[in-house]
Amino acid sequence: MRRGLWEKAPSVALCECTLGVIGVGNVGKEIVRRAIAFGMQVLGNDPVEMPADFLGQTGIEMTSKEDVLTRADFVSLNCTLNSTSFHLISEPEIALMKKWAVLINTSRGPVIDEPALIRALENEQIAGAAFDVYENEPLPSDSPLLGMDNVMLGSHNANSSAEAWEKVHQNTIRNLLEVLKGGQECTRMQTISQQR
Repeated sequence: MRRGLWEKAPSVALCECTLGVIGVGNVGKEIVRRAIAFGMQVLGNDPVEMPADFLGQTGIEMTSKEDVLTRADFVSLNCTLNSTSFHLISEPEIALMKKWAVLINTSRGPVIDEPALIRALENEQIAGAAFDVYENEPLPSDSPLLGMDNVMLGSHNANSSAEAWEKVHQNTIRNLLEVLKGGQECTRMQTISQQR
């Protein structure tokens, strides 16, 4: 429009697309609700069983990670980072995705094997990606992601509002108080965790 053009770009409506949500926790559930509002078909994957009322309200189809990756037009990663989710998305998983699919990561950077994704984007195995988190933060200035037209980048600022920061501070204080209250129990749990 600023260039004086009135172009009608070929596109699809969200109601014609399938969203795959990997990690259907608090954030994942909110993403599902918003996608449903736009008429999207939604697939979900999570190791935790979903409440029956949530399944009934949203119509989400819970399925395997592989099925989500194979069928979704957009894949949204919303899982926590732990030993089972480190590089949850790497070459074998990306190979399952549609050529026109877009991968969205707003969870934690190491959930994606970034070099594998960069190769897939360069080879046009998938259409694009959107990130707010990275394996190394801040994103290194020599990252190939910075020069890619099929990538949207954010600077890990999904919680940058004043209200979000207040919640971060409250959670930090709450966690600190929990540790201080349970001092011996927390120390015992840390010792058990380290022994594993």
